[in-house]
Amino acid sequence: MTIGERMQAWIGGRGSVRRALFGMVLSLILPTILILLLLSTAAYREARLQYDRQLIGVTRALALATDRSIDAGEALAQALAASPALTSGDLETFESLARAATPNRDTWIVLSDQRGQLINTRLPRGRRLRDAPYPPARWAEVQADRNALSNLFRGPASGALIFAIDRPVRVNGQPMALAVIQHPRVLDPLFRDQRVPEPWAAAVLDRNGVVVARSKEGEQFRGKLARDDVRRALSRQDEGVIPSQSLDGTPTYAAFSRSPRTGWTFVVGVPRTEVEGDGLRAALALAALASLLLAAGMTAAFLWSRRIQVEVHALAEDAAGLGSGRPVPAPNAELDEIAEVRAALSRASTELTAREAEAEAAAERQRLMINELNHRVKNSLATVQSLAHHSLTDRRSTSAVAFQERLQALSRAHDLLTRQVWESADLGDVVAQAVRPWASQVDIQGGPPAQLEPAVALALSMMLHELGTNALKYGALGADEGRVSIGWCKEDGRLRLTWREQGGPPPTPPKREGFGSRLLQQSARMELRGSAELRYDTTGVVCDIRIGRWRVPDESVS
Repeated sequence: MTIGERMQAWIGGRGSVRRALFGMVLSLILPTILILLLLSTAAYREARLQYDRQLIGVTRALALATDRSIDAGEALAQALAASPALTSGDLETFESLARAATPNRDTWIVLSDQRGQLINTRLPRGRRLRDAPYPPARWAEVQADRNALSNLFRGPASGALIFAIDRPVRVNGQPMALAVIQHPRVLDPLFRDQRVPEPWAAAVLDRNGVVVARSKEGEQFRGKLARDDVRRALSRQDEGVIPSQSLDGTPTYAAFSRSPRTGWTFVVGVPRTEVEGDGLRAALALAALASLLLAAGMTAAFLWSRRIQVEVHALAEDAAGLGSGRPVPAPNAELDEIAEVRAALSRASTELTAREAEAEAAAERQRLMINELNHRVKNSLATVQSLAHHSLTDRRSTSAVAFQERLQALSRAHDLLTRQVWESADLGDVVAQAVRPWASQVDIQGGPPAQLEPAVALALSMMLHELGTNALKYGALGADEGRVSIGWCKEDGRLRLTWREQGGPPPTPPKREGFGSRLLQQSARMELRGSAELRYDTTGVVCDIRIGRWRVPDESVS
């Protein structure tokens, strides 16, 4: 009998698992090859679509981050526009407020009428630009309260490319424009925060398609028009992905998303080699894997089908036992693969029993965690409510600005406690976080190690923030040579933390108690189980804060 006749007789036989499997595999070879080709093509297309969706998601996220940055400028413009000093025409007081609100040189305030600038906080006090009239078209947009965010333009005072957030205001009944001017550098942190990969090039475009900021070589390309194909695509749709080139000539796929609120657009360019290479490699890997599995299946069908039958019956019994909840015995199989599966079934049977007990314990832990979370959220909301009430009702407070700064101080304390899983916080860390805005003028002398409970840490952070804010307005932190020293020591079972100012103007005791004083006294008495004593020495303000609720790091009771 020839080899072909033997093969035909072997395939045509009945009752053999091997013959049945081998005949099935042979009958599937050609269709499987066709399916592999179709799957490879579909995989490549799906990879491209997935990449496009990912790029659109990145541009949306970056556009939202840009909107949030613009929102901060709009909030500042809105707060300044509501200043009584501005509406009443007290420009000297308003200029002081504006300069205090913009310590960063990349952001400044300009107040203009149609003839030119009245106030420019980037320039020295008293200097005006009356020879820089407001562009008529932009003046009409601002007065009609349209397009609060400008396009990129060259500033008459700085000479740099800048953009503005304008608000119409009336000063003594006269129409004017209040602008928060920002250098495009303020947008550079967005690229780092969103972790734009190194090979990619991301850019922010204004409504004219001009580059405002760019993740790579931003200074070189700032003020240049985006490529024609990108601008044509923007004229047809608000977001999408097109084949293009970066401004430095690299072939890319450009994804873009336009903000419906500002009209600005975020563009991300990804090198085509990265996109196409990933998709092609994925398709080839899928084809290779499928081919390997097909070959392995044919080999296994030819060599092991006779032994599979018995082991499959045993596996079926084990699976039935697992489904009905019966214990699955230890594996006993001739084939390693089958033995591993039976061992896995045996382990799964044991793990299922254990998991039933764990599920009940997990449910109980979840209930405890939800109760704890509810408790902490209520406490935080109560704190924020108190801050809002006092900040927005205290006549000497700067309202929204003071409220925002207090919330930031509370947020920094929350961040510190979150890193410690809300168990406790080191006193030194609490002090460092609270005075971080003025770190260059603060000397932390330290003291013995101490751990504070969450409520104590939050209260102390807010107290130090109030002392720092007061020192910035009236004391040492408002002077170039001014310094503040902070140290603490043990005293009669308590901690005494001393805030001492030097180098500032001589302090003057307030005529009446404000929110800051009430916060110090009430927080010290209620949360710290101690006291806060303010002294107005000739050298500067001194505040002694005594803390009754603390413990040393080894968990012993203080």
